[in-house]
Amino acid sequence: MVNILYSWKFEDKKNRSQLWYIIALSVVIWLTIWGFLTKQYWMSFIILLISGLVFFVENNSEDEIEVKISEQWLYIGTTFYEYTSISKYTIWYHNDSAELLRLHLNKKGVALLDLKISNSNLSSIQMYLNDYIEDGWKAEISGTDKLIKLLKL
Repeated sequence: MVNILYSWKFEDKKNRSQLWYIIALSVVIWLTIWGFLTKQYWMSFIILLISGLVFFVENNSEDEIEVKISEQWLYIGTTFYEYTSISKYTIWYHNDSAELLRLHLNKKGVALLDLKISNSNLSSIQMYLNDYIEDGWKAEISGTDKLIKLLKL
């Protein structure tokens, strides 16, 4: 039996308006047409492929993510991560309030995993994770991350 030390859930659903989808679809169509007019057929194909993949992943992802921290692993959504598979973690702040717990994974490709976190158990979670994972730094949310949040990407 595994002892769960910390557990929380957060909503990961992007609340996008109908106008957002209209603008995104217009940009995709415009770039595809522009690619055909300038004879950059591969660019048009890649834009359609990427937009289709993004739409598919967004519509098939979970709306609520559950995070559990135990003595041997982290359980995030439906995936287990052993502490050895995480190189370090960083807590991102906005106005002295914790926003994200960013995990830096020991793998190639998508090596960052962002988890929304609140200040409720932050100090005890941080003290516990320091025993297993290297602490990154206290970071402010960057302009790029603010833009991504604003554009709901």
